[in-house]
Formats: sequence, structure tokens, C-alpha cells
Amino acid sequence: MRFGPGLGIAAAPALGRRRVPAGRVVPSGLIPDPQARLDDHAGWMLDGGFTALPGAIAKTDFAAAGTAGYDAAVPAGDLWVAYTVTGATAGTIGAQLGGPYRASPFVGKAEAQHVARFSSVGHTRVRLNATATFDGTVEDVQAVDMTDLLAQPSDIYIAAGQSLIAAESKSTPVDPARDFWVPRCLYVPGYTNTAYGSVDGAVAASAGPLQMLQASQGVSPALSFARRIEQATPPGRTVLTVACAKGGTRLIGDDAEWNPNATVGAGGTLYQRMVQMAQAAVARTPGSRVCGLIWGQGESDRSSTMDAVYPPAFQAMLSALRTDLAEPSLPVILLGPMPDDLSVHQPRFLQMQARLDQGSGHATATAGVHYVARPSGFMSDDGTHPEPEGNRVAGRLGAERFIAEGYL
Repeated sequence: MRFGPGLGIAAAPALGRRRVPAGRVVPSGLIPDPQARLDDHAGWMLDGGFTALPGAIAKTDFAAAGTAGYDAAVPAGDLWVAYTVTGATAGTIGAQLGGPYRASPFVGKAEAQHVARFSSVGHTRVRLNATATFDGTVEDVQAVDMTDLLAQPSDIYIAAGQSLIAAESKSTPVDPARDFWVPRCLYVPGYTNTAYGSVDGAVAASAGPLQMLQASQGVSPALSFARRIEQATPPGRTVLTVACAKGGTRLIGDDAEWNPNATVGAGGTLYQRMVQMAQAAVARTPGSRVCGLIWGQGESDRSSTMDAVYPPAFQAMLSALRTDLAEPSLPVILLGPMPDDLSVHQPRFLQMQARLDQGSGHATATAGVHYVARPSGFMSDDGTHPEPEGNRVAGRLGAERFIAEGYL
């Protein structure tokens, strides 16, 4: 879908509002599906106050630490254990391996689907260990052998820009029934966050919240973008998101973080970080390639002159990125700003970014740039950021546009 000549923001390819029913897909793995979903508790060994509930286990006795174990033949290699935590207000829980023992790589209580990554030497048990004060519920547990998937080449998508992409403290809360991981969707975090087990630069499971360049708690559109792209990606390849957005950052000016030619203060630092992270992702497995940039930025650059100064700054950044990554036709999904933001500069901002679309017919139209308008009705109370569902919708719309343009 493309703009016709001279069309403005009203003609941007919003593609309509589409809601996906809740209900995550628990991945297949070493634990049979009914036991992984905790619909059938046969084989689970519960102690220390864990109680079996329909479709869950819960810690109900707080006198001692608790464990929930399941015997499975765990092969040597890369083993990832996914488990969903809800309703916890105290204590922590983490995944372990037994026979021989392997400690939890991280523990926490945040409501999310957590994925613990192990280098297995061959084990006989998958186990969750909770502190005495942990008062939450676990809704599913699965152990996935990731050895073969992690060796596959990746189609890499860079998620960059400001807080509408990063979702650091807004677009909350994460809903594990919607913001879940599927095994071919991976990401490279730009931040180490022990609450979610992310390690800066280490490939992780793409489950919300994605940790970008600082601690994140919200729902990034990059998550639903990747899941939709994964459905259209041929077998034998993974979808890898490079998570490098950061709230409050700028493109315009000699001290702007995204300006590749900036030389003052923090100028250019995030651009260089983006390039370094993308290059490292390409080098991770033979045959990997950068397939696209998901860009959402400009709120920090709003002004009465941004329609004149932003397009050349964006085009210069994109040209430099295409050169630095040796991808001269790298496509861009330009996720537009919030249409119901009341900033005096918002109409100019919306129109300016829509005109960057390669089919807009405007003088600033840029080859390979595809503007995707966010639908209205998802504004949060702060008047700037979307509610979580708004970012889920935006990510899916961006992926649909990418697919419609024939890149997959």
C-alpha cells in the first residue's frame, strides 16, 4: 500500500485497528503441553507451600522456600526455561536445573513471561525455586532446547528512536497473555536488567518488556512487529530485534544523540551504538543480515521549523546507516507519532513524517521509507505515550506494511 502523489497524513496507511484475542502460545518443548500449561499437574513435584490450581501453581505457605520440579531429559546445549509469573507482590522466583544442579541465572517477581537461559551439560530436572515470601502464581513452565535455533542465521530488525519505541516507563503494564515469546523471536538488549534477566549485548527471548538502552517496563511495538514478521519468515531463520531506542533523545543538532555527524557532548553516541549493536548481531551467525529499521522519534525535536530541518537530518542519518551497514536499500518502517497528542507542533510533526514516505509525492519523499500512521484512541493519561494496546497495534501495522511492500 502506497501514498498517491500529494496525499497528506489523512491518507497514511493506518490499515485499521485490529485487536488480537488474549491467550499466549506456550512453546513446545521438553515438558508435555498439558503439564507445561499446568492444566495437568501429573509429574510435577510441589513442596514448600506450592499448591496446584487449575492451569497454575501458587505459593500459599510462606513459612519456607518452595520448589516445583519436573523430571525431563535435558540435553546438553542451549536450554531456555520460560515461565509466567502473575500477581506477586513479595519475594522472588527463578528457574533452576537439577541432576546436576544449576543455579538460577536471575530471580524476580515482575508480572511477565520470564525466560532463563542455561548452558546445559545434560540434566534430569527442570525446577522453579521461590523464596519463602514469594506470593505469586506461575501459569506455565516450559523448557526449550534452543541449540539449533541459535545457530540459524537471523533476519535482523533495528528498533530505534525515542520512548514510543523504547516504552521505558510508559505503555505499561506488560500483559504476559499478549506480550509473550515465540522461540524464533530473539532480541539483543541494550541494557542489563536483573529483574528480567537481560544482559547488555547477549541474545535473549523476545518477551515483554524489551530492555533497550535503559530499564524498560512497558510494551514496545517492536515486540508485536517481530511476532508478525516471524509468521512470514521462511523456516531456517530467526527474527532478531536490535533493541536500541531511548526516551528523550534527539536527531537535530550538533549535540543530538542520533545525529551521525554530531560532535558536541553526547552527539552521535546513540547512532554509533546502534551501528555497533547491528554489526555485532550480523556477525553472530553466518548468513545473518539487517532487513529493516523500525524508527519512532521526533517528539524531542518538535518545533515550528521541524518540517524544514527534520527531513534532511533524517535522510542524512539513514544514508549514513545504510553505508555503515552495507545495506544501500535498507527499508524503514517509520511508526508515526500519536495523532491525539495535543502539542501545538503535533499537526506539523504528523504531516512532516507522513511526507517522508516514499510514495507521498512530496519533495522530501525518501526511497525505502514507509510511514505507518498510528490510529487514534490509544492515548494514555500522560498525553504523549500510547496505552500498551496502542503499541501492540502499531507494531502489527508496521509489520503488515513491511510484508505488503514485498520485503518478505
